[in-house]
Amino acid sequence: MLFRTEIDAQKSLWGISHKDKICLIGSCFTSNIGKKLQESGFTTLLNPYGIIYNPYTIAECLLHCLENKPLNNEDLLQAGDFWVSYSHHGDFRAQTQAQELYLINTEIDRAHKWLKETKYLIITLGSAWIYTNKENGRVMGNCHKLNPNLFSRGLMSLQETTQCLKESISSFLATTTVQNPKIILTVSPIRHWKDGAHGNQISKSTLHLAIENILQKFEQAVYFPSYEIILDDLRDYRFYAEDMLHPNPMAVNYIWEKFSQSYFNQKTMELCTMFQKLNKMKAHRPFNPEDKEYQKHLQNIALLEQELKKKIGQ
Repeated sequence: MLFRTEIDAQKSLWGISHKDKICLIGSCFTSNIGKKLQESGFTTLLNPYGIIYNPYTIAECLLHCLENKPLNNEDLLQAGDFWVSYSHHGDFRAQTQAQELYLINTEIDRAHKWLKETKYLIITLGSAWIYTNKENGRVMGNCHKLNPNLFSRGLMSLQETTQCLKESISSFLATTTVQNPKIILTVSPIRHWKDGAHGNQISKSTLHLAIENILQKFEQAVYFPSYEIILDDLRDYRFYAEDMLHPNPMAVNYIWEKFSQSYFNQKTMELCTMFQKLNKMKAHRPFNPEDKEYQKHLQNIALLEQELKKKIGQ
């Protein structure tokens, strides 16, 4: 007897290899998968604007990076003792405007160069709800714990969501110099409970419908069912963190297995295992760095690195 409905992520007709550059943009679920890719040896750029949730800000981030469009003082606001950006996560903060702009624009320039060579763009949409600054009409990528009365809350329409995604994806496809670039779209399984149960469901439904429109428009785009894996396949609170909203490490590992089965061939999976072993070896901290056993450990790390370079080059 079967007591659960397992989501079978279909095997992709095109696979990700360690030679491909990958860029991930979106919600905190993007960070979960992005870190797994980094631990497994992939060349990855993760969230050049920090964690962002709504399609408008995600599209804005992608367009700014593709155009290498620097931000200026008008794009900043003060939150407590720090300067922050309307569009960025709070990780991008500094004590002066000059420092903040340097931090932001350096990353935009790096992302611009990266996206030109990106083979796989992975976008994870978190919420269709947006918060707009009442004073100047700017859509907030993050409200930075400021007074809620400063913002108006609204739900992006299906048309608005589809349009901003279409524009940013079209720009990516026109900018990257890599042959046959691909876009992987997914909806974050993390529930935005502050929007209410019904409000969260409306938001997620809008994102799903917009993605379906994008799939009809771009043959280079595919959908990965991370949302369905958590909400249906792993329909049990034991797969959630203590807040009962975010997937716990066990659930993230399960999604990673599904992602790997869908996009990696056998050689790539073997390389992933080797890179994970390498990173665990590098994380080891000895009591005595001069110890002979630790010196042998360093030699084994160097040998494994050489072996991986050889295998990737084949």
